[in-house]
Amino acid sequence: MKQPIFIIDTKKDIALFAEMGFKVFRMSIAWSRIYPTGMEETPNEEGLRFYDKVFDECKKYQIEPLVTISHYEMPYALVEKYNGWESRECIGHYVRYCKTIFDRYQDKVKYWLTFNEINSLLHAPFMSGGIANMQGLTEQDLYQAAHHELVASALATKIGHEMMPDAMIGCMILSMPTYPLTPSPDDVIAAMDAEHRNYFYGDVHVRGKYPGYMKRYFREHGIQIQFAPEDEEILKNTVDFVSFSYYMSVCATSDPEKQKK
Repeated sequence: MKQPIFIIDTKKDIALFAEMGFKVFRMSIAWSRIYPTGMEETPNEEGLRFYDKVFDECKKYQIEPLVTISHYEMPYALVEKYNGWESRECIGHYVRYCKTIFDRYQDKVKYWLTFNEINSLLHAPFMSGGIANMQGLTEQDLYQAAHHELVASALATKIGHEMMPDAMIGCMILSMPTYPLTPSPDDVIAAMDAEHRNYFYGDVHVRGKYPGYMKRYFREHGIQIQFAPEDEEILKNTVDFVSFSYYMSVCATSDPEKQKK
């Protein structure tokens, strides 16, 4: 028995959005649609034309596109060659991709997000950071990968502001507010520590530097982030706004037995 084939009619979908009164359409560009392996020197024109049509259709209905540059995907060749964002090499490929779409869509898109839920890297390394080989992966490796993404995000913000002076470029955080499981001071501290691991990403994007509480966390856990000489200056390219997704809240406890439950 043949499986049904579902064809998405973008024009009809956007028309329905307009009928429902939508004024903003948050969407994503697929990096691999523009650079199939992520390493090409020349972008895929067919992919670029596809998004031209999407943005033109949005304009037709006065719907403002809010575009995520990388939304839980990257060209799989970069995963195979570099193990995703664990390697600093991905920064250059991401920047080339950003320059291409900024140049192409600068007159069609005003609002941009550099990465979707960038803080989810700690919880879902493959989905969020393209880290497929997790054998022996440590917290040090994950935070180093996060650093590479933060540098890439800051570079995209810098380049975007240079190429599109009127554009608004923001970051995207996975928001899962954490409450202490009990009034115990130890649980309160556990909740605070959990919140810090999320706030960290927003603080770097907004303040342009690593917050003191994360530097202390790194010292206490033997984590040493490798900074390139230019990284500190690059991170000063801060975002125009913070966006977040909220699905649920969670509880934190210092009790190992309760953590298992």
